Amino acid sequence: MDLLTSARVKPSRLIVGLMSGTSADGIDACLCRIKGFGVQTAAEIEHFSSLKYPETLKHMITSDLNNLGLEDIARLNFFLGNLLAQAALKCIEEAGYAIWEIDAISSHGQTLIHLPDCHHRVLPIPATLQIGDISVIAQLTGILTIGDFRPADMAQGGQGAPLVPYADFVMFRHDDLGKIVQNIGGISNLTYLPPSCSLDDVIAFDTGPGNMVIDATINLLTKGNLSMDTDGEIANSGTVNREFLSHLLSSDYFYKPPPKSTGRELFGIQYTQRIIGEYKGFIQKQGVVWDIKEHFKDIVATVSELTVQTIVYSYKTWVAPRGPIDQVILGGGGAYNLYLVRRLKEELESMDPNIQVLTHEDIGIPNTAKEALAFCILGNEVIGLKPNNVPSATGAQKPVILGKVAFP
Repeated sequence: MDLLTSARVKPSRLIVGLMSGTSADGIDACLCRIKGFGVQTAAEIEHFSSLKYPETLKHMITSDLNNLGLEDIARLNFFLGNLLAQAALKCIEEAGYAIWEIDAISSHGQTLIHLPDCHHRVLPIPATLQIGDISVIAQLTGILTIGDFRPADMAQGGQGAPLVPYADFVMFRHDDLGKIVQNIGGISNLTYLPPSCSLDDVIAFDTGPGNMVIDATINLLTKGNLSMDTDGEIANSGTVNREFLSHLLSSDYFYKPPPKSTGRELFGIQYTQRIIGEYKGFIQKQGVVWDIKEHFKDIVATVSELTVQTIVYSYKTWVAPRGPIDQVILGGGGAYNLYLVRRLKEELESMDPNIQVLTHEDIGIPNTAKEALAFCILGNEVIGLKPNNVPSATGAQKPVILGKVAFP
């Protein structure tokens, strides 16, 4: 019996989900025991661990990708495959399992570039690239490995993103409550689950930047001495420049209706460099001398508010007309940013004081493990030969099985 079939017929499976997001901090590894497929899926986290990226690797991924050559990308692909394998083995060992007991590894990989549009002068076709070769992972671990989840959806006319809404549907749908599962990672994205929804009712899309622009702004202005706004302290001590915020909110992406997805190619380092330059010019036009120390907190507060306002605009424009919002479940690194959480709560209360704002921990799922858990669920569907995209969210023409398989 082949490995896929033997895993499929088991009453339960042990799967390691691997996730590295657009913030490129490192790899989250989640070992889950999963029963069933589709809406019958039941997943239980057995162990969670993480593996940080070396600083040189993080710098290569988060800096201007135009500086990477073909050799750099090829070697990064294999180097990340090695790191992903290490992360999986570390998680398995810490959980006290033997390699032969694990049925599969399901890896998101590291998104290097995601281009769901057709805007190219020579090759007008969508494309995406997640690196961290799954054959390397399979060979180094001796475990069946599933990965490269986006291309199948894109080949059917979809955005290839977001991927997590299928798992959100499996885990969070409710007969009576309308729920938004709001992830604030490098990019901010939402899944809306109307009451008693089917998969076709799910709405999901990227709202815009999450932590990516905040982190890059801080990193650039401190020349690498700081990499993030811990607990949102910097933003909370600054003042939002409302006029400049209005300028930032004029970006076409925010007003484009879903399905839509984005990433570093739109809101990455070049975008942030441009924002800083524009902010400096904006201040100087007002007759104020630009001083990094004086304006640092204000620009961090302003780009943080950009994340808040683009999320809230998305709720008002594309979610609220489709059904009630009873709960918002916050996740991702932004769930620890007290500025983002406070402002979101204030904006949601002004929309409807009855909206309940929760975190994944409030419903029994560790926030840090949630996305890796989602890839356990997506990989499990591949084993079951079940479609695992959400065409209503991605715009794909039909349901397809996302993910390729590498055998050990």
